[in-house]
This record gives sequence, C-alpha cells and structure tokens, in this order.
Amino acid sequence: MPKPMLYNEKSLIYAQGEEAEKIYLLQSGKVSLVYKDIKTGDDIREPVNSGEFFGVKSSLGRYPREENAIAVADSAVMTFTIPEFELLALSNTRIIIQLLKIFSRQMRQIHAQVASLLETEPVKPEDALFDLGVKFLKNKRFYHARYVFDRYIFLYPEGKDAAMAQKNISLAEVSIVCSENDDKQPQNRAQNTIQNTAAGSRRFKTNAEIEAPVPVLDMGAFTRFAKVFKNDEIFFCEHEPGDNFYLIQSGKVRLVKNTGDVERTLDILHPPEMFGEMALLENSHRTATAIAVGDVTALEFNMQNFEILLNGNPQIAFRLLRIFSKRIYDSKRRFTILTLPDIQAKIAYVFIMLDDTHANIDKSGNSREFQTTIEDIAQWAGLSVIKTRETLMQFASQNRIEISTGRIIVKNINDFIRLVNSRLHQMSAP
Repeated sequence: MPKPMLYNEKSLIYAQGEEAEKIYLLQSGKVSLVYKDIKTGDDIREPVNSGEFFGVKSSLGRYPREENAIAVADSAVMTFTIPEFELLALSNTRIIIQLLKIFSRQMRQIHAQVASLLETEPVKPEDALFDLGVKFLKNKRFYHARYVFDRYIFLYPEGKDAAMAQKNISLAEVSIVCSENDDKQPQNRAQNTIQNTAAGSRRFKTNAEIEAPVPVLDMGAFTRFAKVFKNDEIFFCEHEPGDNFYLIQSGKVRLVKNTGDVERTLDILHPPEMFGEMALLENSHRTATAIAVGDVTALEFNMQNFEILLNGNPQIAFRLLRIFSKRIYDSKRRFTILTLPDIQAKIAYVFIMLDDTHANIDKSGNSREFQTTIEDIAQWAGLSVIKTRETLMQFASQNRIEISTGRIIVKNINDFIRLVNSRLHQMSAP
C-alpha cells in the first residue's frame, strides 16, 4: 500500500510537460492545479479537495502533464503507480464511475468551448433538433430526416414546430417510397458523402489501445441487450436527450457533428468500442450523431444495466476510463486547432495530432505518410474543403507535402511542429 508523502506549502508536486507516471490522492491539505486557458491564455486554478485523485487523465492517457500541481498548504499526498491505481479501481468500481462523471463534465465543457467558436450563439435543444431535421430533408437524407422529426414529435408534442415536423415526416416518407421505386440505394441514405467520408477516415489504433488488450465480455450474459442497425441507420442524433449507450459487437459506427452547413466526422468506431456514454453519465443532450457504417450489431445499455456491466466487468470500466482520458486530451488539441490564428497553422497541427495518435505510422525518419483525405483534414481543422484544399496545394507547391488519393505524405513533420510552436508562442506573448 502506498504511503503518504508530505509536501510543504508552495511545493511543486509535478510540473507541466513532465512525463506522467504517477497518480495522486490528496489525503489532507490543499492542492491547486494551475494551467492556462486555451482561448484566453489566462491562468486557471482548479482546487483539489481531500479524498480526490489528480493526475489521472495524463497518466492513463499517456500524454505529458498539462498543468502544474502545487501544494497551497502543507499537504499529505498518496502516490500510486498506474498498476497500483488500476488494482485499487478494479476493486472499487465506484471510483471509476465517479471519475467517469468528472471526465464527462470536462468533455462537455470542452465541447461548449468548441461550439462557442463555431456558432454565433447557443440554440435551444428543441430548435436545434428541428433545424437538424430540416437540414437532412434539404440534403435529401430522408431516412435521417424522418428519424429526427419523429424524435421531435416524441419529445416536444406541443412544440412550436410540431405541426411542421409532422408534415415533414410525411414528406420524408413519400420521398423514401419514390426513391425505393427508382431502385436507388436506401435514401441515398446519407448519400455518397457518408460512404466517401467513412472510407477516407481510416482509423488507426492508439498506443493505449495497442498496449492494453481489450478484455473479453461474457457475451452470453448480455445477448438480450443486442440490437441490429442497418447501414446508415441512426443510433441517436444531436440535441436529443441521452438515456442509453452502446457497445459495438460487429460493424462500424460513424460519429458526426453538424455545425451550420458543415458535417464533421468526429470518429469511426470499431468493436468493442463504446459510444453515447457521455450523455448517459450526465443525463444530458447528445453532442453528436451516431450512424451505422454497414450493418452493425451493438449492445444497448441504460444507466441501470450500465452499472451492472461495470460492476460485473471492472476491466471494461477501467478501459472506459482510459478512453475518456484520451478523448479529453484529443478534444483539447482539437480546440487548440480552432484557436490557432491562421489556416496553415491549423492544418499543420492536424498532421501533428495525427502523427501522435496513429501508432502504426513509420516514424523512423522525419517523413510521415497519413492514410487520410482532404475532406478529413478539413473536418479536423474546422475549415471548408475549399480553403483546406487551397492551403494543402500551397504546401505541395512548397514541396512540404505530397497528395494522392486517400493519402497525404508530410515530407518533414518537424517543419510543421516548428510552424505550430511559432504560432502558439505568438498567441501567448503579451
């Protein structure tokens, strides 16, 4: 059992940028986590209360510390190695569930910051849900439109747009029948954009996923929760309340976020990944839309059987904690991309992020080959495809990259690192 270490007032427990190897538990005293706000550059001080863990995300996500941990009074702190913390957490899943809820709130705060950059003002969930259905209908994604308007009628039967939603359901159903009679693919069901993006967004396993074997579930105990989703079928959509989550058994799932006229791919998920748990943990609205890529079989859980799953499979619970740790780090980096002052820096940072997260890239030299598309880069950078293509062509004309179908080669990744660091330095300068 780890023994407490004593830190005097103003002592540095760990520093920003250090390799994260330990997890801490404040036994007594006061500790503050100090870091800079990504958007404003102001110092943020986050207090740690007695009995709380800190340094968890960076340790489990395997990325450098993002903050300074400082004792603001004489403090006693327990220090755990990652295996020691894992043993403790596996014996008490309440620790994991508590941390998951904390991480979920942090993820939602980051998403709110992203939304503040991409949207002019907040929109009520009721209005945003209706607008999403209108967007799908306009883009001839009739199955998706019908799903969204059905959800609107269910959630807001007396809503101000309920009558129009009902008319739009009828319009979508007529259009579906017409398209099927024309022997087209279901709905065009999200048309070619979904299939093209899904094909282009080949997802690489992260270091954490490769190094940590995925625990095997006793599927016999959960088969009653299995559901089958057809290609392009929606699991859930943005702006509707979240009361369940999914664990993929077979197939792939695409997570997307709609902002204005742009639909951005957030991730392509594979078995046995989970999704939708964030809204469940916080009893809040969805922040993304989940769409089946091909036929998908998934286990569907609500809060009650979610806790049964975690209590019966603590290894799954701990793996979910690792996933959240990594998601928060990646989300912060995506937010940083959006705050960078120019397009070149935004796109350069996307390549740096991909280089860090894609474990099976050849990193023997400075050149990097990414299995990605211009559309993918545009989505990561929060830019239009036109602007992204123009900038990538400038990089190509400068012999900094090569572009081919489904592949982009960065000649010298260090060149992009220097570019981004220069812009970040300019942002932080007084």
